[in-house]
Order: sequence, then structure tokens, then C-alpha cells
Amino acid sequence: MSDQFDFNDKVLKEKLQTLLDEDIETKRWNEGLLIKSLILFPIIIFIVGLFIVNRPESLTDLLFVLIYPIALILIGLILLFVMRSKLK
Repeated sequence: MSDQFDFNDKVLKEKLQTLLDEDIETKRWNEGLLIKSLILFPIIIFIVGLFIVNRPESLTDLLFVLIYPIALILIGLILLFVMRSKLK
């Protein structure tokens, strides 16, 4: 909070210099390519495995295949929020 008050007390040139210094530290698009591929790889495998290798034959199979991972993700998020609230 004190940083905000310090920023408001600065002269306009100092404010501009501070903002320009922060923009220099931006990443290029290809710097996090490995992390991006690690995020996209399981999604691609899931889609290929679902719709090419193990094609669901009925609507209930398709709904189960789509609802099951969503339910697992929601359970994980609920557990995360519960654990975070108990740490405080």
C-alpha cells in the first residue's frame, strides 16, 4: 500500500520512467513454449483417444466421457479451496 502512495508523490517523468522499466521485462511468445506444450499435450491426447481410438457410440457414453473429467477437475478445485482456507 505504501508503494502506491510513493508512486502518487512522484513527478510525471519519474512515473513514466517507472512504467517504461516495467514494460521491458515482457516475454516473447516463444519463451514459454515448453510449458505451453506441456499444458496442451494431455488435451490433445485426450481428444485423439476419445474421438479417434475409442469413439463413443451413444449420447450417454459421450456425456459420461465429458462430464467425468469435468467432475474430477471440480472436485480438485473444491479440495484446493478447502485446503487454502484452512491454511489461513
